[in-house]
Amino acid sequence: MVVCLISAPTVAEFEEAAEAESEQVRESAGELQLGVMSLAAVLQSNGCPVKLIDLNHQYYRYLSVRESCEEFCTWASKLIASESADVYGFSSICSSYPLSIRLACDVKALRPDSTIIFGGPQASVVDAETLLTFPFVDLIVRGEAERTFPALLDELSGRKRFDNLAGLTFRDGNHIVRNPNASVIEDLDSLPTPAYELAENLHELNFASLELGRGCPFACKFCSTNDFFRRRFRVKSPRRMLDEMRSIARKFGFRRFDLVHDMFTVDRRRVVSFCNELLSSGEKFKWSCSARTDCVDTELLELMAQAGCIGIFFGVETGSARMQAVIDKHLDIPQAKAAIDAAEGYGIATTVSLITGFPEENVADLRDTASLYMHAVRTPNATPQLNLLAPLAATPIHRQHVEELTLDDLCSDISHQGRFQNVVDRLLIQTHRDIFPNFYLLPTPYLDREYVLELREFLLMATARVRWLLAALDASTSGILDVFSEWRSYRVEHRCGLTGGDLRHYYRLRTFREDFINFLRSHVRDWSSLSVRALFEYEVALQQAIREHETLPRVAGCERVQAPFERQDRPQRNARVYSFELEWDIQAVLNHVRRREEPDERVRRHGFYATRPISKESTRLVEIAPLGAFVLNLCTGVATIEQIIEQFATTFETQESLPPDLVCISLLEELSKRGFLAIYRSLGSATMSPHSEAVECRALSFAGC
Repeated sequence: MVVCLISAPTVAEFEEAAEAESEQVRESAGELQLGVMSLAAVLQSNGCPVKLIDLNHQYYRYLSVRESCEEFCTWASKLIASESADVYGFSSICSSYPLSIRLACDVKALRPDSTIIFGGPQASVVDAETLLTFPFVDLIVRGEAERTFPALLDELSGRKRFDNLAGLTFRDGNHIVRNPNASVIEDLDSLPTPAYELAENLHELNFASLELGRGCPFACKFCSTNDFFRRRFRVKSPRRMLDEMRSIARKFGFRRFDLVHDMFTVDRRRVVSFCNELLSSGEKFKWSCSARTDCVDTELLELMAQAGCIGIFFGVETGSARMQAVIDKHLDIPQAKAAIDAAEGYGIATTVSLITGFPEENVADLRDTASLYMHAVRTPNATPQLNLLAPLAATPIHRQHVEELTLDDLCSDISHQGRFQNVVDRLLIQTHRDIFPNFYLLPTPYLDREYVLELREFLLMATARVRWLLAALDASTSGILDVFSEWRSYRVEHRCGLTGGDLRHYYRLRTFREDFINFLRSHVRDWSSLSVRALFEYEVALQQAIREHETLPRVAGCERVQAPFERQDRPQRNARVYSFELEWDIQAVLNHVRRREEPDERVRRHGFYATRPISKESTRLVEIAPLGAFVLNLCTGVATIEQIIEQFATTFETQESLPPDLVCISLLEELSKRGFLAIYRSLGSATMSPHSEAVECRALSFAGC
């Protein structure tokens, strides 16, 4: 019996390729599908042939040959059916459950004799409703599948008696039978290592996900995790984890790991044991994990950092002490801020996840959450998140408000991130609220839903585009909510009529940044805040530099070359490298903003700056020396090295021991090494011979260039 396992897609809902190509979406889509990989390994150990289809990977493959994503479901279902499996196992999550349903329908039509089995978090809690509604879904495995699924395959190959299979939901004539839950797998060390070799995108990743354990002992009202894993906290042994890390490093070359567990640090003793195991091994692995802010302290964070921890996901959810009690999270907000700060002090990057849109939440609660969000903004290595609450099926908050759910375009970003929603998906959601409740809205009687939606878009996109200016505005005013309210009035006046997906799209455009700068230019009444003035002038200078850079011609008919350079080579600044000068010590200004302090006049200092790309979408601002700035500005792709040397020589006097051509070429070489520019040579140019005229270069060092 051949089994094909299909991962739950997370990105296939995007209607436009540009949305799906963003760095954040790409990174999320690249995460390994540990659930299906773990099940695949168990099936392989039982001698069952297994195929695995990662729909995220296939989605990007689809985008590479199609301009529109409209027909992805048809394309993907044909791909799945082409595997000619006897059993198709679909993993499921809430956000893509409509797509998974449509895929299963199409696969069943193409392979009518196959068995369609659903599993995963979403199918596990809407199992009976799914079987009642969609006849092409044959069986549903609830909860952890590594024990139930192999036993189910045995029955499918034989008597097909399902009544004794714990964790299974099935049809018996016209009735839906829901067997008792299966016991959780207590000894996770007994499971084989997930089948990493089946992952289609492994070669594209710079880190590997690795399951550390399962189960969260807490009972937050909005969360579905505690139901899926029965609130049974389990962790693999330190020795097993180290063995898996070593094995994956040896086979696939990974040295960085995302250790997957909703609440790793609940058991401090196990964390200490794991860290000590890593330290004594001598391995230099880097890893990230998830934790509660009340389950870490400075001593533990220091040990984790020493053992290679470089990132922690903190699900704080709300900055309101009142709402912490309402949602049964029960975190202390000052302690949460202290944990974020302590992690920063040990060089551990943090993700600070927050949620808004709770039915009981009021404006004061929202202000507290925005304040915590801004605390993360002021923390350089923290990434704040703000999500709209989704009523996940079978959670306490869903059961409490099930009769109050409404559907409109302002659904949670947890459920839908794309600009537009698929029409067929939309019809399914409208027709079957009991199966797709996460696409509906909970009542927010004390908050304007549209206000909250736009606040989320504003904070996330302003953080991405003008982070430190946003922090300075928060520190110099009565709070970021008041800044947003004024901005929103301005936006409505100048960009009226934007709602839903169009509003989300607007905030992702450069137009938003330009509009926000214009808003500040006309609405900041008091420029006495030096931090706001300095960072505003920085943003204006950057905006001007971007416009000037876009007018530069791109080098054509040339190839990129490395040193040694020839005099007719043409240097050009790399993409997203912008240079400008300011009358401010920007680093000093940022230091004050991080401490929520107002700087004094000593931050006024003339300097030259340039942006340098550090990833596909991110850049870093660095101060450069005047000579380096002068040369960088001449690197337009038009002037040759010889012409740049001539301009340099007529502008600057150099010592006799350091002739202008030597100084200039050394600067070009250093700027090239640091990623600011590239050197191009016309195609067909003769290769430099020993007698060719070339630019002599000796090792020189220029601080900050």
